[in-house]
Amino acid sequence: MRPLLGARQIRRVLLASVLAIVSAVALTGCLNDLTPQGRWSAPVSDGNFIYVGNLDGVLVRIDAVSHAFDVNWLYPYELDGVRKKPNGLGAIYGAPVIQDGAVYAAGYTCAGSNCDGEVFSVSIDSGGLAWNSGSFPLRTKLVGQLQPTANGLLLIGTGPVDDEREPPGYLYAFSADPNAGRRVAWREPLDGEVWGEVAVDDATNTAYVGTSAGTLYAIDISEDDVPERVKWRYSSEGAITGPVVFHQGAIYFGDLASNFYRLNPKSQSLDWQFDAEAWVWAEGIPDDQKGAIYVSTLGGHIYALDISTGNPIWSTRIDGQVIGAPLLFDRVRNEFTQRVLAVPSGTEDVHVINVNDGQIIGTFPTDSAVKSAPVLINDFVYIHTLDGELKWYSPSDQILQGCRVLKDGATCE
Repeated sequence: MRPLLGARQIRRVLLASVLAIVSAVALTGCLNDLTPQGRWSAPVSDGNFIYVGNLDGVLVRIDAVSHAFDVNWLYPYELDGVRKKPNGLGAIYGAPVIQDGAVYAAGYTCAGSNCDGEVFSVSIDSGGLAWNSGSFPLRTKLVGQLQPTANGLLLIGTGPVDDEREPPGYLYAFSADPNAGRRVAWREPLDGEVWGEVAVDDATNTAYVGTSAGTLYAIDISEDDVPERVKWRYSSEGAITGPVVFHQGAIYFGDLASNFYRLNPKSQSLDWQFDAEAWVWAEGIPDDQKGAIYVSTLGGHIYALDISTGNPIWSTRIDGQVIGAPLLFDRVRNEFTQRVLAVPSGTEDVHVINVNDGQIIGTFPTDSAVKSAPVLINDFVYIHTLDGELKWYSPSDQILQGCRVLKDGATCE
C-alpha cells in the first residue's frame, strides 16, 4: 500500500490532476475532432517492404530497397474498375504489426463523439484481408498499436464502445488465427480510455495497460475464460496516455502529472518515481548497455535515469513536445561508434543526442513536425512527418537520402 499523503502532497496531487485534465483536452483534440488526423504511425519492415499508415488512414507499403510505392497493395480500398482506390479509415495512429505472413493494424474516424474503428489483418502476399471473417468493426477510438502475445492474441485498448459512456474503456483481445470462429477472444472493462500501447509479459501471461483515469492494470491473458481477469491495479497521480513498457521484470510508464514510474510486478509496488517537470507521453527507452532509461516530456526535457534507482544521470532540453518514442542506436562515423538517441521534437526536426552526456550533436532536418517514432530499417533512419511524407536519412551524418509522399507515392518536391 502507498503511504498517506500530507497536505502539501495532496495539493500537489490535486494541481497535477487539474493540469492533467487540461493537458489531455489540449493534446488529444485531434483524437476528438470530427476528422482525426493520423501521421503518428511509425513504419515497420518485413525485410522486403516497409509498411506505414498514411494521413488518410490507409495502410500502404514501399519496397525496402528501391523505395517504389506499391500501388496494388493497400488497405482499405474500393475498386475503381479493376484498380484499387484508397478509401481511408480516417487515422491510423499505431505502427502496424507484422507476423505469420500478415500485417495487422487498427484505425478509426469520428463524427462528433461517435467513432467508428476497425481492426484488420492484410496478407503480405495477396494484399487481401487475411481473416476469414474479414475486418472487425468496432465503434470506438483505436489509438494505440496492436500488441501480439505468445498465446495467439492481439491486444488493444479502446475508448467507450458504441454509444455507451460506461465503461469508459476496454482492453480487447482478438484472436490472430486467420480461421478463428470467434474473432474477439474476450474484452475487459477499464476505468478510463486507453491511448497508449499495452505491454505484455508472456512468461506470466500478464498484460499491463494504463488508462486516462491514471490506473495501471495488470490483466490475466492466459485463457479465454478466467473467473477474474484483473490481477491488480496501481493508481498513478495523473492520466496515463503513453505506452507502458515491460522490461527485464519491471514496468515503466509516465503520466500527465509529470511523473515517470518503475513498478515491481511481483510485489505490486513502486520501485521509484521521478519528477520529470512536465507531462510524460513518450515511451521510456531502456538501455541495458548504459544501465539507463531515457525519459522524454511534453516540455522538451530528455532525461537519462539510472534504471535501478531512478536517479538522474544527465538531462537536456529541446524546443517542442516529445510524443513519438526516441530511437536508440549506435552511429558509426569514421570507424568510430557512438551511442545516440534520435528524439522527435513534435515541431521541426529530430535531434541526435549523445547518451554519454546528453549533448545535442546533430539533427535530422525534416522541415515538418514529427510525432511518430523514428525507426532504423536496413541502413537508414526513417521518419514519418506530419506533412504525410516518409523520409529516410543516413544514420551517420543525418543527410536526407530520399522522400515519398505517402498519400500517392509521389517523390517529395
